[in-house]
This record gives sequence, structure tokens and C-alpha cells, in this order.
Amino acid sequence: MDNKIALVTGCCKRIGKEIVLHLAKKKYFFIIHYNSSDYEAKHLKNHLKNLNIKSKIIKYDFSNTQNIIQFSNKCYSKFGKIDLLINNASIFEKDDLNIKRIKKQFNINMISPILLSVELGKLMQEDNGGNIINIGDSVAVKNPWKSFMSYSISKSYIQIFTKSLTKELKNNVRVNSIELGPILKPNDKKIKNIYKNKYKSKNGINSILNSIDYILENKFVNGKNIMIENAESLMTSSN
Repeated sequence: MDNKIALVTGCCKRIGKEIVLHLAKKKYFFIIHYNSSDYEAKHLKNHLKNLNIKSKIIKYDFSNTQNIIQFSNKCYSKFGKIDLLINNASIFEKDDLNIKRIKKQFNINMISPILLSVELGKLMQEDNGGNIINIGDSVAVKNPWKSFMSYSISKSYIQIFTKSLTKELKNNVRVNSIELGPILKPNDKKIKNIYKNKYKSKNGINSILNSIDYILENKFVNGKNIMIENAESLMTSSN
């Protein structure tokens, strides 16, 4: 199989979908991961089919960390290889120090992506190498929001995890991250005024896609945290 295979987690809506449609232009084939977006997953698969792009769907809830190794192996077996993993799936909710919500966000945003990256990274090493791109949050690291403790902690891990995994996998599998600021408004419309800069979704998404291209095309880019956030992390939070 000449086409490269990409697994983009949480790829049926929003930024994940934009990434898939962009990579489809480069003739990647896809493992479409989703949790609850059944309709959107089928719609994306049909759209890719019309573009003569092969894809296979897999459903998994990242709050379940117990079966992540089985999930990893199942993903790999879909096409017999994975060339690119983009850890995009995440949850952005207030936790208000609620233990269940804290645990849920830790599992989805941090533990599952770590275990998935380690497992697939080892499989990539055994093949011809590959790329792992983590989607982080630059603001959560510098200026965590009140009532979003678990989100801020769970997304802050990405920068150090990217650098650590790079050392473990050496140069055969490159690991980088793209750290985001105000790209899209939160799904939850009750969450307002968390950013100082205005949303410019088109510019932000184009910057994400250009950064992915930059990482994939430049083989000496490894262990880097690329900021796409319009200086948001430098702003002073009122929270």
C-alpha cells in the first residue's frame, strides 16, 4: 500500500475534521475515530469515499483507559500500519472540583493519549517510522482558568510529554505538538469570555494545517512545541 495511513482522534467535527479534509488532499487514508458522533463519522466516511479516499471507522471512549492497548492494536490492524497519529480528541468542561469530572478529563485529555502514543509509537518503530502530533493548549500551561483545573492540568502535560516521548522513540518516530489558543469557540455556549483575543477561526485553522505540513515535510523537526495562539498566553487573565 503506497498511501500513508493517518489516525486522527476525535476527527468527525471541528478542528479534527478540518485536519482530515486537509490530509485527504495529500492522499492519506484514514482511521476515523469518534466516541458519540455516529452520524458525523458516517458522513465523513462517505465524503472521503467520494474523494476516492479509503477510510475505516472505529468507536472508542477515551474515558476508558483500561482497554486502550486493545484499541491501539485494533487501529493498527485496520490497514496493517499507521504512519501518522494526531492526538486531537479532548474534552473542555468546567470541573468545579468535582472528582468524577476531574477523573474523566484526566482520562480523555491525558492518560489515554499517552498510552495510545506509547503503544502506536512502538509499533511505528518496528515498521518504517512515523509521526505523532499532539494538539495542546498553550494558554492552559501559562494561565489556567478558574473552574477548569482538570482541563488545564491535563492539557499542560502535552509539552513535556512530547519532549519525553521524542527521547524514548529517538529519531525513527518524530513527536511534536501544536499548542493552540483561541481558534474555535467552545461547544458549550455557557462558556464565554475565556480568551482576551478575538476568534479568527479561518486564520487559526489555516495556521494549524500549515504547521502540520511543516512538521511532516521537515524531517529534522522533532520534539518541538509549536504555538498557534496569537500571543494569547501573554495576555493577563481576569479569572
